[in-house]
Amino acid sequence: MKKILAMFAVFFMMLAFNPANAAVYSDVPADYWANKEITAIVNDGILSLQNNAFSPAKEVTRSDFNSALLRTLGHKQASISESNPFSDVVSSRADYSDILLSSKLGLIYGYNDGTFKPDRIMTKAEAASVISHITKDFKGNVDSLDKFTDKDKIPAWAVAQYARTIDLGVYVNYPDADELLPNKNLNRAEAAVLLYKLKQQIANVKEQYVNKESLVGTEHLDVTKKAKVDEVQITNQRKIVLAGNIIKGYFYTYFSSKDASVGDKVIFTAKNDIYTEEGTLVIPADTTMEAVITDVTPKKWWNKNDKVCVEFKSMTLPNGKCVPFKADVINNGGVLTENRWAKPLGYTVGGALVGGGAGVGVAGFTGHHHYGNGVAIGTPVGAGLGLLTGLTTKGRTYKANDGDYVWLELTQDLSVPN
Repeated sequence: MKKILAMFAVFFMMLAFNPANAAVYSDVPADYWANKEITAIVNDGILSLQNNAFSPAKEVTRSDFNSALLRTLGHKQASISESNPFSDVVSSRADYSDILLSSKLGLIYGYNDGTFKPDRIMTKAEAASVISHITKDFKGNVDSLDKFTDKDKIPAWAVAQYARTIDLGVYVNYPDADELLPNKNLNRAEAAVLLYKLKQQIANVKEQYVNKESLVGTEHLDVTKKAKVDEVQITNQRKIVLAGNIIKGYFYTYFSSKDASVGDKVIFTAKNDIYTEEGTLVIPADTTMEAVITDVTPKKWWNKNDKVCVEFKSMTLPNGKCVPFKADVINNGGVLTENRWAKPLGYTVGGALVGGGAGVGVAGFTGHHHYGNGVAIGTPVGAGLGLLTGLTTKGRTYKANDGDYVWLELTQDLSVPN
């Protein structure tokens, strides 16, 4: 019996999780190369959407990059009383305050002729120069450029700057990992990657460019040791729970796979407040998480259980604020289903008990009273029949009561506003 139980314990531990990224926006498919970075940058309000579209191939102007860079560094959009030094920047522009704030900070400089050229398209080399300019002083290793086949195409004025950004890890080399394409016009997907990486290196940005009140620091979740990531970025506007963190999702009401259909919603909730180890409230109790059923596989013979696939869409806080929420169920292979070995194990144990009892009964009936032999023979026979029955009959319906939970792993950064 111990060997049988040990065998099933091994099966439980061998169950694997196969993660799958959900699509982010209408024009950013699940397998898009910059999926993660775009989602993080949009969630943090650094780059915006229009009609749920990101327009990843759209080229980025100097003004676009300037405004996004200011948000990355924690600066809010606000009116500014500085005098306007640029002849081509009128006060009616939506980005007027951002351009003047950038000039005040010395973030992105204008030209010698007194213009800013806000609508001029940025090149990747120019973006690298700006990032190099605002990061802490150190001499980049020019030899770092040797691994790129087009290093000779880097403008002479940008060679040292590119070396610095590569040493920092803040650069884009897509679609060919061996090419930098320094003279290529920067698009929104590439800008999202640069700004995401810069945010990860915020400690290496010179202090005069960072709004310290906005960027507070990094804290940690300790919901489970299974989590690949435990970091939460804390700002004065939001908490950003990084992808890879794991939280518990409690079923809001009774759920049965027997009644499940594609398109139905399944609501989970945070039963308790979720705090960082440092004491910051990240997800309040009674926050709900909405998922949509994308596939239902009915139970079949040979112990194949009902399987319900869900795609998480949104999280709604108790104050009514709704944010995008992308996560995968990590129990039982990433779907809502009973553990495959639960029924066979139950049948095995039940069969062993019945077989052992039958063995005792047979021993008593024959008059030999060899009860020990009856148990020794009846138990494995009953266990074997129970295992066979459990493996060959139909699988189980998945059921969950209000308060039952599943483990949810974030597949995209979760941005929770304060």
